[in-house]
Amino acid sequence: MHTSLFLLLCFFAYFATGQAMHETPQQALNQYVAFLNQSVNEVSDRQQRIQAYYADMGVHQLQHRLRLSPSGTLEEYYYKKALTSEAFTDVEKQRLNASTQALWQLVNKIDQTAKALETYDRLKDYERDNFKKATELITEFQTLTTQFSNDKDNFYKQIQRIYRRYQPYRATDAYLYTEKEMEKVLVSQQQLLDTLAYYLTEKAPSNWPVKLVQQSIVTDEKLLNEFGKGKSVIQYPASSMLDSFKGGLQTIQALKKRAVDDYNFAAQQTSRHNNEFYRSFINQYNNDLLSWYQGFVRNSTPTKQLLDYPRYIRAFAFDVPQPASPKTDATASFQDSAPIALSIKPAAAPASPATFEALNAYIDFINESLRQMNQMQLLIRDYQSSADYYRGSPSRRNMSIYSHADYKVPLSEHQLLVINTPQIPQSYRASINGQADALLSILKEMDALSIELINYTSTKQYEQDNLKRSDAILDRYAYLFDTFDRRKEQLYQDVRRIHESYPLKKPISSYDVSGQAMLKLIDLNKEALFGVRAYLKGEAPQLPATDILQAEARTLIANEFQNLKGLKRLGRNNGGCPYTPYEDLAENSIKMAEKVQKVAAKSPDREYESFYYFYNQLAYLYNQFSDLAKVGVLKTINEPNVLAFRRSTPTIIQPVAEKVPKPITPSVQEAKPVAQSTTARQSPVSNPTLATSTTTIKHDTVYVNQTKVDTVFIDRPGQTVVVNSLAGFAANNMVLLLDVSGSMDSPYKLPLLKTAIKSLLRIIRPEDQLSIVVYSGKAKIALKPTSGTNANEIARIIDQLQSDGDTDGNGGIRLAYKVADKNYIRAGNNRIILATDGEFPVSDEVYQLVNESSNQDIHLTIFTFGRNEINGQNLKKLAQMGKGSYTHITRENANLQLILEAQAKKVP
Repeated sequence: MHTSLFLLLCFFAYFATGQAMHETPQQALNQYVAFLNQSVNEVSDRQQRIQAYYADMGVHQLQHRLRLSPSGTLEEYYYKKALTSEAFTDVEKQRLNASTQALWQLVNKIDQTAKALETYDRLKDYERDNFKKATELITEFQTLTTQFSNDKDNFYKQIQRIYRRYQPYRATDAYLYTEKEMEKVLVSQQQLLDTLAYYLTEKAPSNWPVKLVQQSIVTDEKLLNEFGKGKSVIQYPASSMLDSFKGGLQTIQALKKRAVDDYNFAAQQTSRHNNEFYRSFINQYNNDLLSWYQGFVRNSTPTKQLLDYPRYIRAFAFDVPQPASPKTDATASFQDSAPIALSIKPAAAPASPATFEALNAYIDFINESLRQMNQMQLLIRDYQSSADYYRGSPSRRNMSIYSHADYKVPLSEHQLLVINTPQIPQSYRASINGQADALLSILKEMDALSIELINYTSTKQYEQDNLKRSDAILDRYAYLFDTFDRRKEQLYQDVRRIHESYPLKKPISSYDVSGQAMLKLIDLNKEALFGVRAYLKGEAPQLPATDILQAEARTLIANEFQNLKGLKRLGRNNGGCPYTPYEDLAENSIKMAEKVQKVAAKSPDREYESFYYFYNQLAYLYNQFSDLAKVGVLKTINEPNVLAFRRSTPTIIQPVAEKVPKPITPSVQEAKPVAQSTTARQSPVSNPTLATSTTTIKHDTVYVNQTKVDTVFIDRPGQTVVVNSLAGFAANNMVLLLDVSGSMDSPYKLPLLKTAIKSLLRIIRPEDQLSIVVYSGKAKIALKPTSGTNANEIARIIDQLQSDGDTDGNGGIRLAYKVADKNYIRAGNNRIILATDGEFPVSDEVYQLVNESSNQDIHLTIFTFGRNEINGQNLKKLAQMGKGSYTHITRENANLQLILEAQAKKVP
């Protein structure tokens, strides 16, 4: 027995020795790369803890909470594993091991510095030296991590040189060729990352290298177009990694484009935009792009042994380095001029997919530009009201500081036109590119004027010039809005003419036949829209005829099965079904014709706003069909609300004195006390970078139980039966604050949430307004305040909600209160509905915000979702402070609970 065991152990020892002896240099080198990656993970872990601690240092004096989370012990396995390799010459091994040991010593020093800070924190020594030692340790840590980054890169270059000795590059080898392709992409990302850093002091103005990011987008677009030529001869599953790697690069491209557009004036005031982009970029690089490269190396091993690649380590600094000289590239005023004449010639062959996508990019650019212009129209309209009120106010109270934090010039969309220019015939490029450049110039001038208004109002220049410059800026905006509308129409028509010069590849295909019929109907709807616009502006004596529009819509319905022959019906809830946009376009076109005949010219602005939303919904349906068709069906453009802003004549407007009802003296028999009815207040949101309100918002702070004042409502007494109607209830300013993080992806969560919202949409009224704020990672507004007349648009946004990302509940709450406060309805039901599936840490600042807002009539209700009821103490505390209810949503109450919240105030 003992002899057998001895022989077995000898066999395993021999086998292990044989394995070590047969280890290839490539395999051994990858052990060193594994050590590099583990070292990056260790340093990054301590780096993130220290960065969070530094942020806490800044608020410690205010909130009295500070704690550096402890780090673990260093993992030695990969270090020891790298040192055991026997696959190299003595000289190679000596040099590799020397580099390994030197880097390991540096990692240990970094770890010791982090732990010294942990000890300092636990002893609360900061109470004696006011964080002096902490700053010294963090500075030392920064120096060591910078050295680590450089040493790690040099070590990998040493590994690469040895790798090439054993694995010479041959372009004819598909594996080596693809490895080099991928490496080129990784190096391109590293070059951009090396120009960035994470800045611990976020309050300083940003110096984000937007031009370098744009150059990187162009470089990566070329890499994308050329990538994957060797895929056909690479064996599965390694071949599958190529598409995933390409998808990872496309994700990074989208991240860069969003960051370029988001780098507006508001983002330039702090380093937060820089830090958020840098953090997201590194995360996508390390955990997505690099992981697919590593998958390719791992799956290629049976055929070709390749070299792994190290992770990227974040760099950080205390302050943002400021440019040596101030910016001098001021935006020039747009000068309107006729575009270059376009002579269209019929093409001999159908357009290539690349040419079709390039033409569609112009449509996307126009549509995104229109979205931004509409935001500016509303901002300028509100500002004009504020300026007119100031002009007519005897007391000459200060104007609110103007802000345009959400306006973004669509630079990335325009850049895509430049990238795709070679796909457009040369004879057309100068004309349509010149027109696109003109639109971009208009948007840039709008941005520059808006920035001037920020400075104008913040420094109170209006007191010196009596709004003279303000009036000039508003006059210029009126000109720019009108010019943009005219110029975008010209560009769209020219792009469409170019597209129509190409013959269809398959003229009888269902997508092409249906697309042509739908486009004809869209054109008729557009004629109706323009006719209504002319009538409401007094440019036409009567409303447009709609007989042809109705007839064409009926024809589209009648020919549905013939036009869509061969296309599968996937169901209305399936976004890939072509029947849904086809049918909805036809049916809603009939409604458009009916709406035209009911136009009343008493309120042109409000009437046209309804048509503006309705038409753009039709354009959305057509563009949805275009996306499904892939090639051949060119998208269409949206239309702006041209009546959203119109210049007012500067006149003296006498403010109307506000009538405040006297307090009602209660009789002896009255059980409930009666208080004063209304007070005025400013928004409780104190963050100046996010505040967008331009007027003082009047809020009701107390309600009377009995009154004869029409504008005051009373709380509804406990109602047990939910009436499926809002008749008799106060107008709603409801903000839906929705958790769309990854954990909401469950049949008991997000689908139930959508059901609850849609149940309310069936009975919502024109006076009710609904907003949607979502939080998954960073909180954002998914739907600005929208009237109940646009229930279809609200439903569309709801249908698009998807679960993805992490949870930022505090950020979501803060943003929701900003939206609710800005759109406050006096004596209405001003309520935030927080829908989530679980607890999250709530900051003291948020508790205070909820408490103060509830005292000023903005209430917070909380809906929880999940298979089991959630006993969330933080959430219950929030609901209690917000003077709202706390309800777990199930299939039984999903259809009624939101309606109940919309009936929270009733007409007395």
